[in-house]
Amino acid sequence: MSKSIVSIIKGTNVEKMVTDALSLLGGLTSLIKPNSTVVIKPNAGHPSPPETSVNTSPGVVAGVIKVLRQAKPKEILLAEASAIGCDTLECLKVSGIRKAAEEAGIDRIIDIKREKDLIKVPIRDARSGLTRVLLPRFLIEADHIINVPIFKSHCSMVFTCALKNIKGVVQDRIHAQMHQTVLADAMMDLWSVIKADLSIADLIRPAEGFGPHNTSPTDFGCVAAGKDPVAVDATVCRMVGLDLRDVDYFGPAVERGLGNIDEDLIEVRGNSIKEVYKKLWLPYLEGLDAYPGYNFYIENACSSCQGLLALTLEKLKALGQYEKNQGIDIVVGPKKELPKGVRAGNNLILVGDCLKKYRKHGHWAAGCPPLEPLPLWAITDREDQTELTVEGRKRLEKEGEIFDTYAKKKYGR
Repeated sequence: MSKSIVSIIKGTNVEKMVTDALSLLGGLTSLIKPNSTVVIKPNAGHPSPPETSVNTSPGVVAGVIKVLRQAKPKEILLAEASAIGCDTLECLKVSGIRKAAEEAGIDRIIDIKREKDLIKVPIRDARSGLTRVLLPRFLIEADHIINVPIFKSHCSMVFTCALKNIKGVVQDRIHAQMHQTVLADAMMDLWSVIKADLSIADLIRPAEGFGPHNTSPTDFGCVAAGKDPVAVDATVCRMVGLDLRDVDYFGPAVERGLGNIDEDLIEVRGNSIKEVYKKLWLPYLEGLDAYPGYNFYIENACSSCQGLLALTLEKLKALGQYEKNQGIDIVVGPKKELPKGVRAGNNLILVGDCLKKYRKHGHWAAGCPPLEPLPLWAITDREDQTELTVEGRKRLEKEGEIFDTYAKKKYGR
């Protein structure tokens, strides 16, 4: 197999860092055709400000636009579909990405969720339940797709970076379908029909902790870039001390032939992994064994709901609610019938739309996956939780502040 090249640049001037990273990959002229249409895909999934590191940093987005402009493309677009339940344009505004992109000279900003011109693309050798996707025509017809993710801890897959960021090219209905099947396989099925030409990973201030929302940004000062998204993610994992065996989607990615993970098949240019290495705090690796006293029924549950459950239990601790709720039954994932041993009533919590049919037997948190606070509130309030209202968002923000204080005290973050 031919080697994949990944460049790592540590520095303080983002535009220069991006320039140097791309130079080590062969330079702009070898990567971007003149008079081409280029689509930049950042991570702007949630309405969180820049200092949270929930989204790609505005500075990296601006730097990428300015550098790409030197290749004389016909048009540079920025496109995103935010997380389920979020408004893309609001996310781009609050994150600072919209302003940074406009000031850097972006030609157009497109909310993929609002696109009407969609093309049905079959996945003929699907490994998951995702057998077809609807993709926007402009994305399929683009000459280049440039993937610009941020590295952050994530409840769905331990972390998110290059490979997971491509989920943001589909609308909510397809996004939800991906979470209803084996998510790791669905992600690679999507990559098989829509590939980024280049991934430029933002590790200026990557996010540790209980992401994607309760992040703990940390100074790292790097960008990593490559044509092979699998190699980029594998290299980034080695930069932050994450064992590749703890990440579900590397296996499906390699099986799909999407890239390399082995160190001897990846040529690192620029700064070495050793020079930039800094182990990050990724608490989802601990799993549900870290939460004794609760009865979990998680067979067939997707990774998103399992990660969300870990965050929920940690938040119970932060809010002083952990001990008083011990002994309850928490059911996650599709079930033909309620598992043996589950007790219907006030102490039964049902997480996710796949369990809606059992809602009369306990307290149900709606969504696929549910929005972050809904399982928590189903437990603490012992009421069904079906939406996040304006008042609910205020409550979420207040509880988030309590959790941040707790995490800093407990984990020294």
